[in-house]
Amino acid sequence: MSIKFVLIFCSIILSLQSFAQSSKKNKPKKAREVPENIEVFPKNFLVRPRFVFPSVWVDVSSRLLGKGEKFRYKPSIPGVVGLSLKIKKVYISFAIKLPSNDRNIERYGNTKFRNIFVNIQGRTLNWSLFYRDYKGFYLENYSQFYPNWNKDSLGYPKTDKLRIIEAGLNLGFNFNKNFSMNAAFAQGERQKKSAGSFLMALSERHQRIEADSEFVPASQSAFYPNLNKLKFGNFSSTILSIGFGYQFVFRKFHFTPVLMVGSGFQIQRYSQTDKDRFWINVPVYTNFKTQLGYNGDHFFANIIYQREYNTIPLKESRIKLYHNWLEFGIGLRF
Repeated sequence: MSIKFVLIFCSIILSLQSFAQSSKKNKPKKAREVPENIEVFPKNFLVRPRFVFPSVWVDVSSRLLGKGEKFRYKPSIPGVVGLSLKIKKVYISFAIKLPSNDRNIERYGNTKFRNIFVNIQGRTLNWSLFYRDYKGFYLENYSQFYPNWNKDSLGYPKTDKLRIIEAGLNLGFNFNKNFSMNAAFAQGERQKKSAGSFLMALSERHQRIEADSEFVPASQSAFYPNLNKLKFGNFSSTILSIGFGYQFVFRKFHFTPVLMVGSGFQIQRYSQTDKDRFWINVPVYTNFKTQLGYNGDHFFANIIYQREYNTIPLKESRIKLYHNWLEFGIGLRF
């Protein structure tokens, strides 16, 4: 259902963009004003293969004044390969997980994984659509809950039914036309001098957790009454975040750190084996990313590190979702 939504949404956006362009054919064209600090490449097509080392985990902790032990789930993803395409302002990125060997499957399980990202980057306005899907996790810090567990023969405790889906729409604003997020990360244009800008983003984010009765370790069930025997949960958030980015430029080399921090409100609907619950709470969101790259006339390459953190706060507990990845990419413009 979510994949179909992504494809339908992308088709609608591209159709509207084509309609808007065709409706302007009879109007006199104005020369597009380009800031002095930005160089726009005449090539409209960009292709960028990439390799990613992801690190994703789910932390669950109690908010009952020190009662209850924190536990952590991780997916088994040894690495990801993907491809990014850019046609004019539309940037599409997708990735697939590298196959796990038998030893890793026995030790950590076999996570099913999907990641799709669509972005349209303007001069001061940027929107993006994302979809992430992980199914199959292992309990990393199991020893305090299962002291007699034999990891050598059984591997880590696994839950194949645990699934986490995240999908959403981000709308970003850049307040300095001489600073280009496009040049920094997508490399669809080039920034000629160092510059920075305050940034703001509005995000609509939907998260779904599907689990089984073993999501909370048995010894901790009394400390997590709202999560014990969780079947599934739907969490919809509206988040406003602010931050700052700066691109340091030396000839065709560039380095760009960006930090965003935000919060908002979250509508929570989740179901346990014996009851359904509804609540409204306040999540926390942070996103730090940085890149180091070379942006030539035709060839470009960069290294990107990103750490995204957001929360699902319940009455007596807090779920923290972390997405870390180190990405290597090279590309060409045609």
